[in-house]
Formats: sequence, C-alpha cells, structure tokens
Amino acid sequence: MKILVGYNGGEVGRMALSMARDYAQLNNAFVYIVTSMEGGASEKKSDIEQAEVGLKYAKQLMERAGLECDTQQSVRGLSPGEDLVQFAKENKIHHIFLGIKKKSRAQKAILGSTARFVILKAPCPVTTIRFELESLSSENLLNDRNILVVDDEPDIIETIEELLDVCTLDTANTFEEAKKLLNKNTYDLAILDIMGVSGYDILALTNKKKIPALMLTAHALTPANLKESIEKGADSYIPKDELANLGDHVADVIRTRIEGKTGYGSWFSKLQPFFDKTFGAGWRDKDRNFWNTFDDKYGG
Repeated sequence: MKILVGYNGGEVGRMALSMARDYAQLNNAFVYIVTSMEGGASEKKSDIEQAEVGLKYAKQLMERAGLECDTQQSVRGLSPGEDLVQFAKENKIHHIFLGIKKKSRAQKAILGSTARFVILKAPCPVTTIRFELESLSSENLLNDRNILVVDDEPDIIETIEELLDVCTLDTANTFEEAKKLLNKNTYDLAILDIMGVSGYDILALTNKKKIPALMLTAHALTPANLKESIEKGADSYIPKDELANLGDHVADVIRTRIEGKTGYGSWFSKLQPFFDKTFGAGWRDKDRNFWNTFDDKYGG
C-alpha cells in the first residue's frame, strides 16, 4: 500500500503527518511526503530552506515509527492541488492525507481550496484533517513534538520524560551536549535548566534558531533570574515546584507561538501568586520600570 501526504509544514501539516503515520503503521504502507512548490523566480530562498527543514522533520517522524518513506519538494509549475493529484496518478497512490485550516466563507470563495480540488480529482480516497487551535487540548498540542531537555540532574530528566511521554525527547546534561544536538536537529521547544548547564548560553543558541525556550529552575529561583530570563528571550520561567504541571506550561508556550506571539502566554498570571509568596511582598518594586513595561505589554 502507498500513502501520499500533502505537506506544507506548520501545525496543519503536522496533524496530517501524525494521522498518516498511524494509518501507515496499521496497513504496513509506504509513505510519500510531498511539499508542492511553484518553482522559478516566485520561490524565495527562505521558503525553500523552510520546506527542507519541514521535510526533514517529516522523514524523522516516519522513520521513528519504523516506516519506509520518501520526501520531496515537487517543482512542476502546477498548483498544489494539481501537483498532488498528478503525483497520486503517476505513483498509483492508494490514499491521500491533507491538513486543512479553518476558513471563512469569503476566504474559501476568494482563495479556493486545495483540499476541495484534490477530493474531487484524486484517483483514490482522501482524508482531510482540520486544524482548529481553540479546540485542541494540551495533550493534542504536545503530541509528536520534538523537545530538547537540558538539565544536570538525571532524576529531573527522568521525571520530564515521564511527564512528556507523548513527545520525542532528546536530553543533555551539559552545555556542550546541548550545543551538538542543536546543531544536528530541529526542535519545537527547549526546556532548559539555568544553573549547572549554562542555561542562558543555551538560550542564546535557541533564540538564533527561533526555538521557543522554557526555563525550568530550582537553584536560580530569584527575581533577578526571572527578569534576566525574560530579557534574554525565554518564553516561560517555571519553578521546579511546578514540575507536575509541566505539560500544561509547555502546551501554553506552543499555543502562544502558534498564535504568532513570542513569549508569555498565560504562565506569568498563573504563577504570579507563587512568585509573590516565594519572593515576598513588593518584590517587583526594585525593578518597577521593568515590570511596568512588562505589564503594559503583556498584562499584569
């Protein structure tokens, strides 16, 4: 059996990949993953590079599941719908998987629908997966995420592995190990200790790769480190007292990034009572200008 996934990256593509993978495992199928590119002068170098990164992720997902697959950018000057239908005919595909975004009626009328074209013209059954962020649970947001965890305490890493068992985790105990993994792999998120692993130096590396980062700390639980984490671009700062709720905090970071924001989601408002109790009354007064700016931007 042969399956085709029309993959354009992003959250919609991720859901289509996950469903296709599960279906392929049940049916011992070969998976083709195709990103349709228009080609020529219309393609930006950044778009091509982004497509390559996405296809690398897709191939890793299938290979981890023990599936044979082929990934490719298709550049034939066709619309995505025409491209996928032609590919399906040429390769005798048995089933197609596509992700679709929620659109208004006006958007559908103006932009048309790749999924509609494929459903009408494909030589085989087509399964579509709708992505609606507001309806996704924390577990659904975490499913199949690639996450880097850096901590020098083995018991903390073991606990995180248990808490995030729906994710694929790479772990590191030192800055050097983390740097090698970041140079080799792509990640949806990094969970970083601060003390013992040069957490802020790793944060600088994740920022360069546009990987959201959650700082998870016990020994660096101070107002100064909270402020520094925010200033240096961390998406969240979570005390290890909150470890049991790590899944929800990670999902909050991912949801916030999908919404096109950098940082802050709901984590600070949820944890401010903890910070107030731990740091003492008036702890923000020492850096009042910073926190006033923070509140103006994110809500206090």
